[in-house]
Amino acid sequence: MQLRSLSPFKGLSLACLGISFPTITIALLSVMVAGCDYRLLFTATAAPSAEEISPSAQENPDPVSEAIAHATTAANLTQSARTWEEWDRVAQHWLEAIARLKTVSIEHYHWDFAQQRIPKYQKNLTYARQQFDRLDPLKPALTKGGRASQITRVALHKRDWNKGVQAWQDAVTQLQIIPPTYPQYALVQQKRVEYERNLTFSKQQLLQFHPFYQGIAKAEEAKQGAETASTMEQWEKVSLLWKQAIALLVSISPDDDKAILAAPKIKEYESHLTEVHQQIAQLDPYNRAVAQVESARKLEKTAYSMGEWEAVRGEWQKAIAHLKNVPTSHSQSALAEQLLAESQLNLAYAGQQVRQSDPFDRAIATAESATKLTKSAFSLYDWNTIASQWQEAIALLQSVPPTHGKHPLVAQKITAYQAALDHAIQQSRQGLQPFSTSSPPRHSLAKTPL
Repeated sequence: MQLRSLSPFKGLSLACLGISFPTITIALLSVMVAGCDYRLLFTATAAPSAEEISPSAQENPDPVSEAIAHATTAANLTQSARTWEEWDRVAQHWLEAIARLKTVSIEHYHWDFAQQRIPKYQKNLTYARQQFDRLDPLKPALTKGGRASQITRVALHKRDWNKGVQAWQDAVTQLQIIPPTYPQYALVQQKRVEYERNLTFSKQQLLQFHPFYQGIAKAEEAKQGAETASTMEQWEKVSLLWKQAIALLVSISPDDDKAILAAPKIKEYESHLTEVHQQIAQLDPYNRAVAQVESARKLEKTAYSMGEWEAVRGEWQKAIAHLKNVPTSHSQSALAEQLLAESQLNLAYAGQQVRQSDPFDRAIATAESATKLTKSAFSLYDWNTIASQWQEAIALLQSVPPTHGKHPLVAQKITAYQAALDHAIQQSRQGLQPFSTSSPPRHSLAKTPL
């Protein structure tokens, strides 16, 4: 490739290059840089011999000669420049040439020449830099880094982080091929550290989507939930988390390096799941209702006293409460409805038994029977029966527990019943006629409400 703006030597003849004029060095260099424009030639002088060059001239070379030398090198390199390194060298030579010309003082006899060449060299420098930028290895790395940054900035799913990891890896690889001779190698190193850090972060994010780490995360969530779980619904959520954790670990391929770590975790999580199922079984309203029903039926078989029937009624009430909490989505919801209806009937029956076995109520009923018999008592047998009923009523009152709602009336009733009992015993001993309804004896139950 031959560059127009960088090739002032296109079509140079041997004569123009000065091959036939080795003694006019300054004129030759001027012609080379000027592209054989003879109007720019200044008066040629014979090149001094080595013996004529003073030490000071060698120590302080002419800036114009140096500028022309750099320009000549740049022009020659331009003819074959293909890589960014080559174009960088071209640009450096043009830069050096310009720098030398800018040092030419106004008193220098080639000052006009220097001023004319500076803009031309500047134009060539710009072109060389453009070619460098076109081939700059850092540019694709920065482009890839920018693309990777865009991907990871909005990444949410596994496929996004997969793309991000690949993008950062491509950017890092592009930086790795840049040699230390690169003009801005410090920037390359800085970007490499930055991109490698982003690559590591993206890999860590991607690990979150690996079934092993997802399973571990689900297990941790399940453990936290189990610490505060108290209701069946909460334990069911914990159960679901353990199931998800196990499923994730089971999905790991045997070829995966995490498969060895997953195997013992699966056994551990299955053990926790079993414990959770036990908790759920204990809290399942249907299971609890069935347990209460069995308890109530067992108590019914031997229930006799009011307290025993109260216990039976309490079991039926608990069973009904659990059955009412069984959701329609429960697998046993149909059976729960049937069992609920049965339990409500049994509760009503137990209530009747409680009332019938209530010692206070039974005492009142027995006292009423004794009072009724007293009105028509005639024989010794009648009075013995009446006395027996008053004894039974007193015994029932004495069995009324302090927690009974009518316990405050017990003492008063016992006193009245004892008086009636004493009267019945006295009548049975004397074999007398029944009491006159018009004038009942002192302490008679006719004056005391049952």
